Amino acid sequence: MKALLAVGMAAVGAGFAVMFFARVEPPRETPSRARQLSTQLDALCFVDANGDDAPDPVLWQDGKTRGRVVAVDGRSGQGLWSSQEFERPEALACPDQRTVLAGGGEESRLRALDARTGKERWAASLPAVPDEVAGGDGCATVVMKDGAAMGIALAGGEAADCPTAPAPATITGHFWERKKNPRVVQIGDVEVALSAPAEGTPRLAAEGRRGGASLWKRDLPARAPVSGGRPDLFLVASGGAAVVLGVDVAGGTEPRIIALDPASGASRYDVAAGYLGERLLVAKASGPYVYIVSGAAVSGAALRAIDPATGATVWRATPPPP
Repeated sequence: MKALLAVGMAAVGAGFAVMFFARVEPPRETPSRARQLSTQLDALCFVDANGDDAPDPVLWQDGKTRGRVVAVDGRSGQGLWSSQEFERPEALACPDQRTVLAGGGEESRLRALDARTGKERWAASLPAVPDEVAGGDGCATVVMKDGAAMGIALAGGEAADCPTAPAPATITGHFWERKKNPRVVQIGDVEVALSAPAEGTPRLAAEGRRGGASLWKRDLPARAPVSGGRPDLFLVASGGAAVVLGVDVAGGTEPRIIALDPASGASRYDVAAGYLGERLLVAKASGPYVYIVSGAAVSGAALRAIDPATGATVWRATPPPP
């Protein structure tokens, strides 16, 4: 499918605008013969795993009934290390650039992994199975499956108050994070909000605001994917643009990546991305890229880095060497 790219150039002092239109092919993913990293879970966070000061994604490999934590080089997509195996993986968080916290459902324990090696630094016994973790300054707040919360020190895993971590009520998990409606990001002095109606076809709408005043509003040529009976909203700020991940309105299944200019709401690009699959789990921005976890409903999901300037895939993650 071809996308229509509209680039407007304003004539200085002339009081009129000239529009140029070009037909461009949507970016496509280059096939690779390398082994692909697959996950069943929607957890994704970032550390500096190789000391190059670039964000490196961390996620669960496999993860349906058992899995390993994997760190991926943010520049190349190559897996750097994998952890010991966890039974029934659950919690995963990167409270700082040096630490990964992970917990499995087989026991009420939270393990701290070294961000450079994946080796265990300590393991803490908890009152119940850990579900969500939010990092603070030298500490973290852990919410258990039963809803109880406790603070924990990052240095050694001992119980400690963590007033700098988000309050437990705001820790709702990755599933509920993508259910936020509207979804809001800040780009410079402009706030961009993405929303979808609660009933009917969840056609996406966007609005730009500065200082509380509306700059623009527009309906987008995409709808929100639906999971659990509610729309999923994916909006990130990257490369000076508001990047939206949705699905085609007409077919209702093919993913689309749309970049909006925050000041005007104009589309910088709108590209088809069918290779992402029908299961969209995560879209996060860190460093120069947008990271998307998506895939087929039965075969697992992949991690990809997307160039926010074009919507093209930069890499698809591969697992660490055996």
